Amino acid sequence: MNGAGFDDIYSAMVKGPTVKWLIEHKKLSPYKYYSVTLFNDEKLKKSSTGDYTSKSISDSAKPTLYGDIVKTWMDKALGQRTIVYAHDTQHSKQIAAEFRKAGISAKHCDSKTPSDERKRIMRDFRNGKITVLCNFGLVDEGYDVKECTCCVIARPTESLVFDIQATMRCMRYLPNKMATIIDHAANYTRFGLPDTPRQWSLTGRPKKKGNNTSALPIRTCPHCWAVIPAQCKVCPQCGEEIPIDNEGMDTQDNVKLEKVGEFKMTTDYQNNRYGKMKPDDADNVGDLYKIAKARGYKPGWAYMNAKRMGMLG
Repeated sequence: MNGAGFDDIYSAMVKGPTVKWLIEHKKLSPYKYYSVTLFNDEKLKKSSTGDYTSKSISDSAKPTLYGDIVKTWMDKALGQRTIVYAHDTQHSKQIAAEFRKAGISAKHCDSKTPSDERKRIMRDFRNGKITVLCNFGLVDEGYDVKECTCCVIARPTESLVFDIQATMRCMRYLPNKMATIIDHAANYTRFGLPDTPRQWSLTGRPKKKGNNTSALPIRTCPHCWAVIPAQCKVCPQCGEEIPIDNEGMDTQDNVKLEKVGEFKMTTDYQNNRYGKMKPDDADNVGDLYKIAKARGYKPGWAYMNAKRMGMLG
């Protein structure tokens, strides 16, 4: 987390196969990745450990957090055995309660859950009696339920270790399985995707250098929220057209698509009227997306405001 190296302890590194290789050789399942962010990154603050504080995550959460977690799951992964990763115990309990309100069998579990109850919950999830397992700090690593086909990441993180462990928990291999990853914190903009190529090294890295992901151009589809290659002209998930010119510009909004989920906007576009507009000034959903792009917000910001303003029907 702090960027320190291990070259003073070890003289060599043995690298295992890549995630791409593991998927191709049926050691891990392929996946679909969706991102509808429900957090405001500007309110996130880091602790001494290097990850975000629980309080700042709570402060950054959108008012509709719980309902939209359930709604997105019902749209993208209805019925799939699912693990939800929350940022604290109360957060996890509230998400589980929201699922139950929607008629979905869901339970919360953490390290402080009484041992017998925790074993029963884990057994019921493994056997399919529980559809959604909400947790905090319990099944981040080492938990193997191949029948789990979906993971919901309901917390932003600066930990690459957590991101890899959590997103890939649903990728344990079964024949014909397609895993579903729903990232509600746009963590893919920090780390890339599970099979993003990474450069591993024993030497330390400067803190300002950031994470060790390759600069792969990816973005979210504005229609279905799938995270897809930026050069796609048609979303491979929903089939909707995404016009992009030869220079990598989104022709609808004149936005240059840059590395790992970032948007680089032209000076004229940044300074146009959309950057000065408030959400309530928008006449339609398209205006909200343009405001979001002009301000550098994630697409989910436009979605949330469109929902609040009754533009989505």
